[in-house]
Amino acid sequence: MPKSIEEEKIVQIYDLEMGKVIFYENYLVIEVAEGICFGYEKAKELSALTNLHFQNRPFGYISNRINSYSIEPTDYMRIKDVFPNLKAFAAVVYNRVQQTSINIENMFLQNGITTFQDLETAQTWIKAELE
Repeated sequence: MPKSIEEEKIVQIYDLEMGKVIFYENYLVIEVAEGICFGYEKAKELSALTNLHFQNRPFGYISNRINSYSIEPTDYMRIKDVFPNLKAFAAVVYNRVQQTSINIENMFLQNGITTFQDLETAQTWIKAELE
């Protein structure tokens, strides 16, 4: 029987300049810091951690958009280079502006970002996608 979200073990938490990154066994949750411009260079920094934690295993990525920050959507065209084992990509959005941003980002991302209104639902979806 799968573990509930509350029972799931956090493997490691990083408080970085770009934000807070929480690693679970098969996925991560990132909360990008207020005002950061998240682009290819920041993604490469994050990929060093995903390589450390997931190695060659498929993993899920949840962007918990609790802060306001900017994204370089055209950098998504190189996402497979940065995260070759990324299997599922989700975002938790809290307003219409964030949802509109996801719609634009999806124009540049091959498999798209699935959006959710709360973190627990996103985590449940990610875990199902990774099974």
